[in-house]
Amino acid sequence: MTDQTPKPGPAPAESFGRVAEDGTVFLRLPDGTERPVGQFAAGGAEEALHYYATKYNDLSHSLELTAIRLADNKCSPREALVVAGRARHALEEPAFIGDISLLMARIGQLEVLANIRGQILDEERKAATIAGQQAREKIVVEAEELAASTAWKQTGERYRALVDEWKKLPKPTAEQRPATDALWERFRTARRSFDKARKVHRDEQDRKRAAAVAAKNALAEQAEALADSTDWQSTAAAFRDLMEQWKKAGFAGKRDDEALWQRFRGAQEKFFSARKQTFNARDNEQKQNLTAKKALVVKAEALLPIKDAKSARKALRDIQGEFAGIGHVPRADKPKLDARLRAVDDAIRSAETSAWRRSNPEIRDRAQGLVDAYRASVSKLETELAAAQKSGDQAKVEAAQQSLNQQRLMLQSAEKSLSTL
Repeated sequence: MTDQTPKPGPAPAESFGRVAEDGTVFLRLPDGTERPVGQFAAGGAEEALHYYATKYNDLSHSLELTAIRLADNKCSPREALVVAGRARHALEEPAFIGDISLLMARIGQLEVLANIRGQILDEERKAATIAGQQAREKIVVEAEELAASTAWKQTGERYRALVDEWKKLPKPTAEQRPATDALWERFRTARRSFDKARKVHRDEQDRKRAAAVAAKNALAEQAEALADSTDWQSTAAAFRDLMEQWKKAGFAGKRDDEALWQRFRGAQEKFFSARKQTFNARDNEQKQNLTAKKALVVKAEALLPIKDAKSARKALRDIQGEFAGIGHVPRADKPKLDARLRAVDDAIRSAETSAWRRSNPEIRDRAQGLVDAYRASVSKLETELAAAQKSGDQAKVEAAQQSLNQQRLMLQSAEKSLSTL
């Protein structure tokens, strides 16, 4: 093991002083001489030494604290030199007791630190001014690029941000001032160019908005004039046309657009609400009509099959009169009901025709005469066929057989017609 002797610290300040019997306090200088620093009569020698040593310690502590704050960038080199200067001034007419050599060394150290720190700050300031000028050039380049932008809101905000960035940069030196002024003029020129284009755009937008306000106001007035119409079909078509015009009218500004839309939409809703109520009432009425007409059709179909055409016709006329008086039914159901009712009417008409034919002697006589004529023709053709067969002339047989077949068909048809009378 090796002996590690601790380094001795600075000697107490009291050890550098002496109190004479009359209370005079002396400071021992580095060369061994003494000089009086004050008179103490408020207590003993120990208290006198402690009092003047405290002044030394305060002075020494201020130097140490300033050196620490300077290293931590909590005070400027100028402030540190002021503290060091006050300490040097205190050395000229000492009013304390303590190690003068140590105090002078601490003053020197603080001055050296302050000067070094000052040089560093000067270099940093120089670098900052150069960087500031480069930053200004970068800001100007961006500003000139933004001058042609049409993103009006975002670009305007960016220009304001660039101005704020410019203001935060270190102030230019006297040498940099002309170049800085030229950069600022370029920035202003770019911004003025953008502002001018934006104003032209805004003026055009204002013109378009004014035209849109006028157009939409006219459309709202037309819509309001149609709101009470009961010409449902043509008015609905007119509203659709107005809506297409509204879409093409353009933007009238948030406030005006909303107010005009409320007017236009209100008129639309008034008309279509009234139409809906009317249609709902009509639909309900038509459903009731449908139920009533279906019941009448069922009643008419109960007449089938027709037994007495005359009484059936009278009953159908009563049903048809009541049917016609009921009113409209849903469009999809009308053809079906009409067809069912017409089928009953056709059946009655057919029965009426048959009854008329049966009751008309002339028609029966004509039908009987026709049957007799065909029977005679068939008998004659049968005789001709037998003769042809007897002669053996096959051509005459085929011709006679063909004619006979045709006459027999005609006879069957005539007999069938006669049977229906």
